[in-house]
Amino acid sequence: MQGIEQAYCDVCINALISAWRELMEASAAETLRKVPYGKGDTLGLDAIPEITITGRIKDFDQHAILITEELDNQAHRRWPTDSDPVKQPLMFFCDPTDRSIQLERFFKQLSSNNPVGKIGNLMAACEPETMWEDMFETPASITAPSSAITCVRKGEVIFSVILGYITKSIYVASDIGVYTYKLNEFSDRSNEKLTFADVTHKGRELVFPSIRGLNYSPDNCKRFVTFLGKEGYLENFNDSKLFTEEPDSYLHHREPPGPPRVLYLSELQQQHGPVGFILSNGEKIGEWMHWLAFVRYARNEDKRQALRAFEISLERPWTKNGMLMSLSPAYSIFCRPEEGKTYLDISRLRNFERPSQFRCMMVVLPHDNEHIIHVLQQHLYREITDCF
Repeated sequence: MQGIEQAYCDVCINALISAWRELMEASAAETLRKVPYGKGDTLGLDAIPEITITGRIKDFDQHAILITEELDNQAHRRWPTDSDPVKQPLMFFCDPTDRSIQLERFFKQLSSNNPVGKIGNLMAACEPETMWEDMFETPASITAPSSAITCVRKGEVIFSVILGYITKSIYVASDIGVYTYKLNEFSDRSNEKLTFADVTHKGRELVFPSIRGLNYSPDNCKRFVTFLGKEGYLENFNDSKLFTEEPDSYLHHREPPGPPRVLYLSELQQQHGPVGFILSNGEKIGEWMHWLAFVRYARNEDKRQALRAFEISLERPWTKNGMLMSLSPAYSIFCRPEEGKTYLDISRLRNFERPSQFRCMMVVLPHDNEHIIHVLQQHLYREITDCF
């Protein structure tokens, strides 16, 4: 990354750590109460991180555009109008609190005997990762609540940062690779001095292994993770025609996390069952935008590009809250000009009153998952790996 891009990555790392610290220092009662923030009826566990992140980024660059689900109407007023990526402003896509429904349940259980205790202290008094996995699913390094920011500059995804609220793990995907780093306790102020250089020098590189490893099985290629937890998503998935047989036996998780979903394809999942691909099943942009940096920069055990991505375009797309769940190339933000470098055309989202509601169907999978790649190519779903 260029110097200015590393500076922005430092700011995003600091913003996520500050948001996590503020959440840990809040009482359980504060995190669980409803507040009239953003869309209204928002819980403190959503509002506290978003306010902190917004403040940190705006303090550093008041001209940067930050897109969150609660405040995307404010970002819309300054949205770029020019499709030329060089003329588009710096943009950050943020999911301040992923899996907030599950986090609410977790905090209620955590604070059942002490509702005014600090969340961080309550977590320090137990084994939060084990508690999470007992209540929900394994591994907590992937499935637990998190916060994420992705930077898009001049039509390119530059980096993504994900921080796990319960695991204290931070993941950074950049042109150096994908690195993970374990934070100290929330009360340790040295956390806020963490930089991109620290993560890459003191952390460890995360491997995204090939699907055709030592324990290869053809069925492993079909194992997948996607969201099927609400009305309309199953119908949308079925129309993708990824399976000719009943897919339920290959479904690993039907209500998975958003930004960390790409980590199912990493070494973190190896002891918890194979996953051959992940899918954005017509989900909002804040769920899948963060995967793109991992697709671009993740490496396998041979230090080669580990992941590929395809966009699914249905002939008769479904809609959710008035938004198309899949897009033809003509409406896609993944643009391939006849000449020049491919890029993300973020200006197209200006046409939407709520840009954060923009949806897409996207498959991300290991580079050697030939079975699913063949299926995708047979249906003429286009590869977008080189579009970002």
